[in-house]
Amino acid sequence: MLILILNQMGNIKGSVYDENQNPLYCAYSLIKDTTTILGGYCDENGNFVISKVKYGDYKLKIEFLGYESKIIDVKLDKEVLDLGKITLKAEGIRLKEQQVIAQPPIITYEQGKRVIKPSENVVNLGGTAIDVIRNVPGISVDQNDNIQIRGSSNITLLINSRPTTLEVSEALRQIPASQIDRIEIITNPSARYEAEGNIIMNIILKQSQREQLNYSFNIRAGTYNNYGINFLLGNSVKTLKFSLSAYYNMFNFPGEINAERTYSGFELYSNGSGGRQTNPYGIRINVDYGNFSFESSINHWSFNMYSNVKTIGSQNYITEFDSKRGGLYSSIFLGYKWKLVNLGAFYSIRNMNANTYNLDRDSLNNVLSGYKTTEKTPLHGYLRFNVDFESKNLSLGYLGSYVNSKEDDYFYNYSQNNFYLGDSIRLSFERLNNGIYSTYRNSYEKFNYEFGLRLEHTKRNIIGYEKEYLDPFPSFNISYKPYFFNYSRRVQHPRPWELEPVEVNLDKLTKRRGNPNLNPVYTHSFEAGFQSTYITADVYYRKEENTIESLIERRDSITIMFPENIGFSEFYGAEIALNYRKKFFEMNTSLNTYNYNVYSNSKRSSFSYEIKSSIRILFLQISGVYNSPKITSTGKIYENYYVDIGLRFPYKEFIFILNFNDVFKTSQFKSEFNNNGIYQVQTMKRNWPSIQFMTIYNFQSFRKLQRKPIEMEEFEN
Repeated sequence: MLILILNQMGNIKGSVYDENQNPLYCAYSLIKDTTTILGGYCDENGNFVISKVKYGDYKLKIEFLGYESKIIDVKLDKEVLDLGKITLKAEGIRLKEQQVIAQPPIITYEQGKRVIKPSENVVNLGGTAIDVIRNVPGISVDQNDNIQIRGSSNITLLINSRPTTLEVSEALRQIPASQIDRIEIITNPSARYEAEGNIIMNIILKQSQREQLNYSFNIRAGTYNNYGINFLLGNSVKTLKFSLSAYYNMFNFPGEINAERTYSGFELYSNGSGGRQTNPYGIRINVDYGNFSFESSINHWSFNMYSNVKTIGSQNYITEFDSKRGGLYSSIFLGYKWKLVNLGAFYSIRNMNANTYNLDRDSLNNVLSGYKTTEKTPLHGYLRFNVDFESKNLSLGYLGSYVNSKEDDYFYNYSQNNFYLGDSIRLSFERLNNGIYSTYRNSYEKFNYEFGLRLEHTKRNIIGYEKEYLDPFPSFNISYKPYFFNYSRRVQHPRPWELEPVEVNLDKLTKRRGNPNLNPVYTHSFEAGFQSTYITADVYYRKEENTIESLIERRDSITIMFPENIGFSEFYGAEIALNYRKKFFEMNTSLNTYNYNVYSNSKRSSFSYEIKSSIRILFLQISGVYNSPKITSTGKIYENYYVDIGLRFPYKEFIFILNFNDVFKTSQFKSEFNNNGIYQVQTMKRNWPSIQFMTIYNFQSFRKLQRKPIEMEEFEN
């Protein structure tokens, strides 16, 4: 009996508030004798749970910057020990009438997941979600905003835990960083999640958590016609919670373009200007009432890419290029929770109008050649229904989804000072997916395990080309604190544009064509590592079957790019992250190294690494990124590095923010292409300087960071 009692495990939970009953995002440490055995952070509502702790006597230390630390004697002798509300007192210290914001950590690590708080990352607060993740460990973003996490571009994007009808890059360009509460990245999802995507990125937008009227308002302005306004309003009365958000933003990224191209004996040298622009705006409503939840939004999205480049050499001409696409997208969600069962229904729809044109002119401004492409998508709908049952050890569920898209493409040629319709085609795409899953989890002392299996049936059709698949997706997660090991099988279905069997002009010398016979890419993914209070380290390995790569064929002087299943590939690497936080100082530093091998007719390998670091001292934040050179299937990408600086000044209910990106003017995206007789080196640089100023006003603010007065004497000590 004594042995049984000694081996019993329990949970410790509680909530931390200030004297005004505002929740605190504090740090906690569980101490046995004089040794700290566990530590972590409260969530945004001030709640914490310390799981699977042996029965016994402990001390719990609660700390938050600007507040007196509290040590509580804890006697754990039952399955759940609820400490209730814990109140911290503000320290009565002064720093010359200034007030300092007590800030939560920028990045926190949990097993299999990292959480990023954009509102704490001052250097990117005036940008979009794309700008936020550029500085996140393990994530790389290229000059075209293509995203890879640990080398994988197979990413499923969720917004408020629900999918979006936009492509990942397009969606992230539309979301202002100031609208985001947190970003969750799950690097190896279990069978509980839909099998699509090696990695899941979940963006949680801000909403009210306070039981009173509260709102937040911010405006920003920056160099190169960057500006925006964002507003959030909320109220909460007993079981009713309401949030309304609205925003209007303009993001501009002008720059310089230089290129050198050699093919078929021709040598061409190009230089000029170009850039990107997005203009997102919209409105969103959230309502929670008891067991019911409702969310609806309507948004405008857009993306414009433009350039004006002069080419000299074997041929001389000036190229004017412009590509605009955008439209409306909206969604509605209804959810209901009853005891251990969750029900959800979600529908999202978007339309799109896209226009791309290219004109080549001689030195006298006469048009030598040109083309124009128009895409109209009157309907792209996504319908999803889920039912989930979850108990302490067992989870069961069903998820069904249906995607339906229709698109009209028009292709124009230039003649006699005008564009004339040459050809047109109507494309339709459908994909139906039904999946069921089950997971079982249990624990014994420090040992935890979870096993799961998901079964999915998928059927797709694009203009008569049909494919059907029935696939199992197992997963397991085993941990012995602080070590863990997990596995999952995942899938990446081809995107509709990869399947479309039509040729689309990319520029004067390049076309793109889809392949309707593509098969899905299946991935076996393994992770192992450990996590402690200050250090997170892990190694990972992925093997892909049916790897898709872009191949090239030549037609006269035209290069045609098309996707193909080429064989299999493997990817392995290691990542270590150091997180240190003390008083007014916080440091996050990470190193990620990885190797990529592709096996088709021959083996191709690529090794690269990245270093990212962020230091926050009082009001100042400095972030630096270094991306090493990388070999690709058709050439290489050169190294890129830059430093960003941000300043944060709180005053009463206001917060003033100034950020300066690429302080030393070192950032550039340089790539080399060498394939099938074509050699090209291209360099793109954004215009400099990139400076933004933001003002935030909070009234009973949204998850507001708590203030406290701080004495200069204590800071110096």
